[in-house]
This record gives sequence, structure tokens and C-alpha cells, in this order.
Amino acid sequence: MKSPIIENRRGVSRFQRYSQGLLTGIFWVILILLLRPLLTLGAWLVGGHLFSRAFLQAEGIELLRVPLIYVVVVVLMGITLIGWASYNLLRFRHNERRIHQPDPVNPLELAEFFGVSEMRVQHWQRSRRIIMHHDELGRLEVDGADSDRILHHIHVDRQETKPLT
Repeated sequence: MKSPIIENRRGVSRFQRYSQGLLTGIFWVILILLLRPLLTLGAWLVGGHLFSRAFLQAEGIELLRVPLIYVVVVVLMGITLIGWASYNLLRFRHNERRIHQPDPVNPLELAEFFGVSEMRVQHWQRSRRIIMHHDELGRLEVDGADSDRILHHIHVDRQETKPLT
């Protein structure tokens, strides 16, 4: 069964989204105002009148200043983050850079780059551990548990191929 909630943000204009959000907020405020007498009665029954006497009538409201500052700071941070996200949405809306991935490099291209045979590159890719160093001329020197036995073959291959410039 399809969900009865239709979520189609692209099919709705910005004015409609904001007006629907504003209307929803207004009705939440109306609901809270309508439920306020019940909330007041419930608070009075569980001791809310003691809180009122201790804080509101006895100048205890000063104790609530620090939590109020925290709430203001959190709201300002939220507004800043929402503003930044909106700015990025407007700036990068039609510019999705993550879609276009470059083609992966195949072993033949790696072999040409490092100046070794394709078989060596495939062996390195199958190895669990490999350490590569470059000498002072930029030539590749391979070290590692899986590559120790082929180290001298690389130097033989180097003599057969021309060095990278």
C-alpha cells in the first residue's frame, strides 16, 4: 500500500512550502493556547503553584537567566546552520560534483607509470602488504613481506625499460 503522505518538494513552489510551514506553526500555537487551561490545572495539581510562589513572586526569576541565555545561543546557532545550508543549496543546486567519478586506473596504466611490467602490478595488487620507496633518481624500489622475492626482478625489468622522466 502506498503511503498517504505525499512528499514532493520539487513539485511545490517555495511560497507554498513557506506558507504551509507558517500555517502549521500558527495552528500549533493555537493548540497550545487551547490546552493551556488544562496544562495550568495539571501543574497546579502536581505543585506548580509552589514553583510560581518561589520563583515568580520571590524574585527567583534571576536563576532562570543562564538557561535562557543557553536557549538563545542554541537558537542562534541553529539559525546560522540553517542559513549556511540554504546558502549552499542555492549555490550548488545544479552542480553535483560527486556524480562524475573518473575511470579507475587499470594495471596496464599503473605499470606504464611505474615503469614495470603489468604482471608485477597485478602481483602487487594481490599482495597483503607492500612498501614502495623511490631512490634519488625517482626509480621505484619495492620492499615488503609479499614483495621481497620479486625485488630483484624489478631491477632487471628497469634495465629493459627506459626510466621515467
